Amino acid sequence: MKNEKQSILILSKNADSYENLINRENFSALERVIVANDAEETAEPWDMCNIILGDPDLILPRLPHMKRLEWVQSTWAGITPLLTENSRKDYLLTGVKEIFGSMMSEYVLCYILMHERKTLARYQAQQSGIWDDSSPGRLQNKLIGIMGVGSIGGHVAATAKYFGMRTRGYTRSCKDYTSIDQYFHGSDLTRFAAGLDYLVSILPDISSMDNIIDRSVLGSMKNSALLINGGRGNAIDEEALAEALENGTLAGAILDVFREEPLPASHPFWKTPNLIITSHTAALSFPEDIFSLFKRNFQNFVKGEMLNYIIDFEHGY
Repeated sequence: MKNEKQSILILSKNADSYENLINRENFSALERVIVANDAEETAEPWDMCNIILGDPDLILPRLPHMKRLEWVQSTWAGITPLLTENSRKDYLLTGVKEIFGSMMSEYVLCYILMHERKTLARYQAQQSGIWDDSSPGRLQNKLIGIMGVGSIGGHVAATAKYFGMRTRGYTRSCKDYTSIDQYFHGSDLTRFAAGLDYLVSILPDISSMDNIIDRSVLGSMKNSALLINGGRGNAIDEEALAEALENGTLAGAILDVFREEPLPASHPFWKTPNLIITSHTAALSFPEDIFSLFKRNFQNFVKGEMLNYIIDFEHGY
């Protein structure tokens, strides 16, 4: 049990919402809550807080000044800004899990269903006054491959199973999700991709994943296949993907994330055929969802118990 009072610094675009949620709880172990952001400085002694709840990009520049820092709770699933080589790592960092699975499943299955039901083609036919009665596809027995089988990937796989799809998972070591029919690891990547109808990437932004979806992976998929990236932009060889979409060796791609965001107006993806850009909206952070996780972790922290979803700085997740 920690006897001292706790001080929380909130650094988030949704700071007011988080502050209201914390104040409603009346935590007995809480001494003060301070709100700050990148647009204004607070006169209060934020640098003496021992807990931060916030967005990683806003947290990073303040880390060197936090004299009593013990624990950071990220409000994002991605914590890449806090993993930079020279950034401070002498504190507990907890991530976000068991929250985004439902939203990512909605996103992935939305575009898979649109593809199978030929939604865009039928709408275009409608605009031209054409009666399009061509047969739609269906998900039953289609093969989906999920790269990154954590809590989010496992949820996507379970949702795909509901529609009768066959599932493959590519992961470092995890074999925990029964909704995955077959697991692949390491050098088995092209075998994993062979014959896929859908490839879904939910990989973290770590250097070992750079350009992992390359020409060999894209070439192993069916010409009728769809690539969906809801993870991080570094996973895709952008030149190889644009080439595959241009020459028709891949039917289409749905991209939510990119190496540079917002995507520059000059980027070729804006004009690449059969590509849909969704502007990093696949699975957003809602304060009430993040706070429920923070509340459990705060209670554990005060009791001196293990926190949930501790990030390994070395592995990046």
